[in-house]
Order: sequence, then structure tokens, then C-alpha cells
Amino acid sequence: MDETLYSTDERDLGQKRLQALQIRTYPYGEEIVREGDNPPCFFVVLSGQVRLSRRGKVILHLGDQDIFALEHLMLKKPCFYTATAMIESRIAAYGPEALDHLIRNSPRMTQNIMASVSRQLARLSLGATQTIDSFSLEDVEVKFFSDGEVIIQEGTVGKEFYRLVSTQSGLRVSIKNKELSSITTPGEFFGEMAGILNLPRQATITSIGESVVEKYNLENIEVIIKEHPEIAHQMIQTLMSRLIEVNLRLTEKDI
Repeated sequence: MDETLYSTDERDLGQKRLQALQIRTYPYGEEIVREGDNPPCFFVVLSGQVRLSRRGKVILHLGDQDIFALEHLMLKKPCFYTATAMIESRIAAYGPEALDHLIRNSPRMTQNIMASVSRQLARLSLGATQTIDSFSLEDVEVKFFSDGEVIIQEGTVGKEFYRLVSTQSGLRVSIKNKELSSITTPGEFFGEMAGILNLPRQATITSIGESVVEKYNLENIEVIIKEHPEIAHQMIQTLMSRLIEVNLRLTEKDI
């Protein structure tokens, strides 16, 4: 992810929502964001190297195309680490509207963001020293749906998201009564992006035949990611699959 990619998307989309709030060069040793800060943005390493640390303990090092402070922005909680430039580093700061715009309009660049997040998840979960409440997978609520029963209703707002356990014929995904796709793979997550972005549900999810799903709450997402990184990786895989599907659809339209 670099300045060229962002400016290209701005021209292609005819919008300015991807413009950086700030692009700044940080000298060696300068802090970009401090533990406990609440910056109204997330950061992209355009060039250089950034160290993330908590209470003096190094969590990991980031390089070109890596993103940080994204979890702070999405969870609306103070940063739990300090980011410091380890060499002269060029850093871009982007507001929350840029993330929303990318997810809606640029699958390719969203893939770059998710790739960076995926690289960091396991290391962050092992390196973070923050004390948080425990979350047990045994406490996850399991819900059963009959044929034709709605799991998620388009236009509603909620903090719940789900993972498919089993289904007879899949889950129908529709918008304004028009079927778009289906969810058939056990382990696939759905309903999480609307909650993360604090937006109304974009689609209706309906059970085809009998289905079993696990119900999670976004209030627990930070704990889930830290204590159960395998779930976070499954969420990343789900998002990547959706992005690939969108890319294929866009390609087919251009043919």
C-alpha cells in the first residue's frame, strides 16, 4: 500500500475520501502514536520500519505496506501500544471514512489491509501484555433456525455476528428480496462488518432448511482475537473469500 495506489484509486473512483489526513516523515526514535492515545485515524507505513511496544516490551516490528492503530479505530478504545519509528519512516494517517470507502469500493486495496492485519494477528496475540477479561468458547450461544427463518434482517442494527456450524442447504444472502449468494461452508463468519463499521445490515440472511449457527457479540471481539487467534484467522479467511468473489464479479462485468 503506497501513495501511488491511493492516488490511483482516487482518480478511478472520482472521490477524495482516500486522501490522507496527513503524510509525515518521522525520524529515528520519534513516536507516532503513544499507548493510551485516541488518534482519530489509522496509519499506513509507506516506507521505513515501525516498532510496536507496550509498557516497554516490544510486540512486533512493521514494514512497508503495514497498517497499525486500525483495531483502536474499529473498537473505539485507546491504543494499547506505542508506535515508534526505528529508521526514518514515511507514515500516512487515514480517517475512518477511508476504511469504509475501501471496503465498499476497492476490494484490491482491502485485500492489502487484510493481509497486513493477518500478518500481525498471531504475533500481537502472543506479544500483547494487556490484562483483559477471559472469554471461553464454551460460553458461545448456539442457535437453531428452521427452513425460511431469518437470521439477519436487512436494515437492522446490531452488535451480533455469527459463524455457520451446519446447514441442510445453506444460508441465502439477499438484498431487497433479490438473492445474491449463499453461505454454505461450516466455519464461515457473517454479519460482522456491519457491526464493526456501525452500519445497518446490508443484506438479509435466511436459513434454507435447518441450520445451526454460533452467535458472538462484537463487544467481545478484542478478547476473542487475543485469546483465540484461530478464530481471528477464520474471520480473515472469510473476508478474503468475499473479496475474491467480488473481484470475480467485477471482472465478469468488464468482459
